[in-house]
Amino acid sequence: MILINVDPGYEMKPEDYLPKSEKIFKKLKLSWPNAIAERGFSDTVQAFNQSGYGNIIVDAKGIVRGVNVHGPDLEKLVKNVVE
Repeated sequence: MILINVDPGYEMKPEDYLPKSEKIFKKLKLSWPNAIAERGFSDTVQAFNQSGYGNIIVDAKGIVRGVNVHGPDLEKLVKNVVE
């Protein structure tokens, strides 16, 4: 599992968004890898062929297993993909 932070797309300089991102990561005690998309949302749109915000579940082979899944369905999907 990885979190991709798209906040840089809304801030002009790394010194503006990096402290905010680090604060969020620490506050939420995230235990998985976290990445920062330097060009923000436009990076993820291009990489994952997205048309809007949401979550994308990708397995270890790079196969998309779910898009915009929420709640119990998301938990079940992630559990299956991680196993």
